[in-house]
Amino acid sequence: MYFLNLKSFNPVTGIDTDNHSKYPFLESTDGLFEPDDFEFNFNRSFSFERIELNDGRSFYVSEPNLLKVFKNIVWADNKILINNITPIDETYTNELAEHFYDGYSAGTAQFYNEIGQTFLLLMLEQKKQLLRDFITYCHTNLYFEGFAIPEVIYALGYIQASLVKGFQDYSNLKDLKETAPLPTVVNVYPVIKMPKPEANPEPVTEVPIEYPPKPALPKTQAVDFNNHISLQYPANDIFQLWCTLLDVQLCQLMQVPKVFSSEIEIKELLGRLFKLDEQEQFWPAIDSLHYCQMAPGYQNLLCLLMHATYKLNTTYLKVPQLKYCELLKTNFSPFETYDSVGDIQRNMTKKKDTAINLVHKSGGSYAKKAYKVLKKVPTYILKS
Repeated sequence: MYFLNLKSFNPVTGIDTDNHSKYPFLESTDGLFEPDDFEFNFNRSFSFERIELNDGRSFYVSEPNLLKVFKNIVWADNKILINNITPIDETYTNELAEHFYDGYSAGTAQFYNEIGQTFLLLMLEQKKQLLRDFITYCHTNLYFEGFAIPEVIYALGYIQASLVKGFQDYSNLKDLKETAPLPTVVNVYPVIKMPKPEANPEPVTEVPIEYPPKPALPKTQAVDFNNHISLQYPANDIFQLWCTLLDVQLCQLMQVPKVFSSEIEIKELLGRLFKLDEQEQFWPAIDSLHYCQMAPGYQNLLCLLMHATYKLNTTYLKVPQLKYCELLKTNFSPFETYDSVGDIQRNMTKKKDTAINLVHKSGGSYAKKAYKVLKKVPTYILKS
């Protein structure tokens, strides 16, 4: 989890604009500020624009709405309005830039505290993946809706600096290889001749060195396929349901970074959770453990996916709901805060209702397909 100590930011819901009543609202003459719906492009050389302050200080910005504010030419073509009436002036623009710069400076200084002190101990590919996840998380939460709340502007500057610094580190690492050849060692020191040993040296009694016993290697934990829940419901529908984890727009609505990137990964995930009849073979039976590290904001969606799977499969095979909750507890990090599986079951219905609304709201193709599957759940009453 990131930005736990950042004011006006919630790790689950993102930027907090509740305290907006006493501050101006900004918009463009071209219309209200809209979020950036595009995924972050890791292949671009440097997707940020430099903003110069009057005293020589500067910062970089990628958030399109903030760029409209900071690049607005007040005296020539003023396109920013305050409260839909008054054109913004240069003094107020500079004040907003100062709030942003303060957050930007703090974000730059706290970068390694945000991504975690263990980052520097990771292997190269692990560092790359962590940076990609961190950049995606920053990009998802970097949205200026128009509320000119000082704490919000500060928080946006903090997140923007984290994104810039993360991309800078990622760009430096992405083309490196894990095992680069070591440089040739050249001996630049003089060769010193050691004196010859004496003819009859005194015998030296060797004392045997006692080494501590080697620790036993950990045993590989085998997966018991009896813990996999057998699915009798058509596998294609279950697959379409769980592919919502690939929906970019849905992840943006939940304000979480996308964890899975391909349908193959979804099939592998399902292969670790559920087993099919031998004739179906829609996804492979995976016999390896893999604990999914995901943002806490995934909790509602995972509850929905598992609850819907339980309800659909129950029409063919009676398996207690608690078994499905055990899969959530043992396979997904958002549920590590729950003391018992029973607590997950008691909260499952409420959380899945919240996720249904987000799936319906998303315009992504994966979410639309999943919503059609949700309509087949006997106890769900959904909008058309």
